[in-house]
Amino acid sequence: MALLNNMKDSSSSSNPELDFLPIGYRFSPSPSQFVKLFLCNWIRSHQLPLNHIKYINYLFELDADQVPKGMLTYIYICEDEAFYFTEINPNEKLSIRTTKNGYWKANGEEEEVIHGNNIVGFKTIWNFFWGRAPNGEISHWRIEEYRLHPSVIPANELSNSIMEKIGRCVACKIKNVEKEEEAYRFSMIETQTESDEMLESSESDYDENIGGN
Repeated sequence: MALLNNMKDSSSSSNPELDFLPIGYRFSPSPSQFVKLFLCNWIRSHQLPLNHIKYINYLFELDADQVPKGMLTYIYICEDEAFYFTEINPNEKLSIRTTKNGYWKANGEEEEVIHGNNIVGFKTIWNFFWGRAPNGEISHWRIEEYRLHPSVIPANELSNSIMEKIGRCVACKIKNVEKEEEAYRFSMIETQTESDEMLESSESDYDENIGGN
């Protein structure tokens, strides 16, 4: 289960609520877990399975460097990463959300979040740009915004107030993707090096075989 990734911090021993967490724990829910276990319960005002997600008012009004991340928010969340509940204006169908020193821009179309054969939510990726659109400079900061599909809520709870909350309440994961890009480049270099070594070895064997004939 992705929700229970490894890497427990020794400082957690002072918090009895977290004593059950395994060694090596890191909070890393899958998209469907993020939507069903956290966003859905938050909208319904139910208890969350873990209290690792904080509320921040109108996240998209903040520059990327103004958002608290990593160890500043919770010891079980990786550096340069954070999870938040926030609110949006459901009536604003915008692909750009302006901040003081930049803007968040939607990257592509909204995607469905699937659990089994059911749509449980929707995911939109937002990249942060410094400056003003359309000439801003893209940063390494990205937000994954998740909305809940109403079908996840039991039919007897789908009141007008719940529907209103579904429209304006979202769950977000903000992260610095530079490290992911560096890790990918490093893995590609390693793969290319291994490939080159294999080809050189094969070429050497081939030359020896030809020379021996």
